[in-house]
Amino acid sequence: VDLVSTIMPHLFMISLALALALTKLSAASTSEPDTKSTPLNILFIVTDNQAQPAIGTYGNLDVKTPNIDKLAADGIKFQNVFAANGMCSPTRSTLLTGLMPSQHGVHNWLDDHYLTEWPKNWSVVSEFRTLPLTLLNRGYSTAMIGKWHLGQPSQPSSVGFEEWTTFAYGHTLDFWNNTIIEKGGISYQLDDRHIVDFFTEKAVDYISSYDSAKPFFLQLNYDGPYCLPPTNYGPARNRFYAEYAGMEFRSMPREPVNDNILAQLTVPWDDEKWKAACRGQGQSDLNGMLWAMLQIQNDPESYANFLSQNAMVDDGIGKVLAALQAKGLDESTLVVFTSDQGDHFGQHGQWGHTMYFNPTHLYDVAMNVPFILRHTGNLKRGQVSDMMVGQYDIVHTLVDYVGFGDVSFDNSPGTSFVSALKQHQLRQQPQCENEKSFDVDRDVFFEQEETRGIRNRQFSYWKRINSEIGHPELYDVVKDPGQTLNLLTQTEKRAEYSTVVADLDAKLDRFFEEYSDPKYDLWKGGSAKGSVMRPWMFQALWGDDWSTVAEDLPSFTE
Repeated sequence: VDLVSTIMPHLFMISLALALALTKLSAASTSEPDTKSTPLNILFIVTDNQAQPAIGTYGNLDVKTPNIDKLAADGIKFQNVFAANGMCSPTRSTLLTGLMPSQHGVHNWLDDHYLTEWPKNWSVVSEFRTLPLTLLNRGYSTAMIGKWHLGQPSQPSSVGFEEWTTFAYGHTLDFWNNTIIEKGGISYQLDDRHIVDFFTEKAVDYISSYDSAKPFFLQLNYDGPYCLPPTNYGPARNRFYAEYAGMEFRSMPREPVNDNILAQLTVPWDDEKWKAACRGQGQSDLNGMLWAMLQIQNDPESYANFLSQNAMVDDGIGKVLAALQAKGLDESTLVVFTSDQGDHFGQHGQWGHTMYFNPTHLYDVAMNVPFILRHTGNLKRGQVSDMMVGQYDIVHTLVDYVGFGDVSFDNSPGTSFVSALKQHQLRQQPQCENEKSFDVDRDVFFEQEETRGIRNRQFSYWKRINSEIGHPELYDVVKDPGQTLNLLTQTEKRAEYSTVVADLDAKLDRFFEEYSDPKYDLWKGGSAKGSVMRPWMFQALWGDDWSTVAEDLPSFTE
């Protein structure tokens, strides 16, 4: 009895200490969310034609983008993320699939004027694994709000979006009057309302009313700032225009129109034909588009318009992020901000897309896109990354970040860069057994129909399909970040850089030899889905029978 009475108090104290220790351990484990057991939401914001230099945090001194700037300050701002192409339909296809244009087959914007000629249910990448479908099949609720431009406007469900709202065209003919299309065949007219504000409101409603136990993937595809006529030509109606009208511009380029553009103009400006095209009542020809770009170049009202449309997008992003915070979802949501690709807004004497040059010019202003990641509580604030990233890497990274690194996007040249994010994390995660390494100094690749390019830390090199269409170009982006001097235009420079060119040229050939699908390899007689900018170029190369394709293919299934 004496022995028991002596031991029992000690056993009680030991049990109490053990219970307290277990309580503390439990509290500690719940204070740091485990993304494996608590799936992350993803808010994926994609803007339209927005170049890095059009944003405050990336150096523009004229525009006011406080919300994007704060997003960068609260997360990681990437300096070297490169689009796969200089046009919206190809890049949006790459963002969904991780494939190059010569793999998914979309080489150019899809021209809205051919909508009635394409199959009724045509969706250009539904035969491939896509980001939303992958997440949908793993328990996510998926939604898309905004620009589609990947086939018929009724088809976002084909790539895995459960809920969606878009508008009737891929091109923004008018910010203020549009036909809205939603899942279930719902269609209605939206008049006298800026489409960016409308998409913002829809995104805010989605987040504010979200009550599912499932994580969500929301892709918010703004169709601004757009950068192209008719919407960016002359004064703008929006609430920010007055702030920029009459401004003494510091970051807007003032250069003469490039001779390459002028040389392509074949007939005089036709105002009536252009107005009909802007109303969607006629097809805008290349000549008309070039004339319109020429009128924007160095026009102060158009510059103010452009800046104000960037401000509209920024304002919308601020409201969407505020909705996320109000819902208490900041720490459980990975926010991704990027653009499909950039556009020239005066640089190199050009306004608009890469393809307005003939042959295409793949300058950094169009190819090096903004990219920001924010995961409150996990990724350190105020980080800047200079790792070299291809647009085809993004889809791998997003599925890996939320715990599905075992998913394979077949034949994609992309790789997840989650492993390279460890230095930016507040809570260091243990090394995974099958974790994929990422070379932060890797070469990246892009293509635009007859032009292909490779970019590394020092050089940007482009080559054309043959010497009759155009000659190679080489830019030293360290010594010449504005890419004003093609090093291959001078005999002595060609000799000096011959080894560099040979190396880059060989890498470029090997990459496309490995990753191109012969069916869509324009350099070997393959076709393109939907449309190309200059079809006569490929008919001259491959015969009069060469044409684009639009065919219903079996949808991808897991």
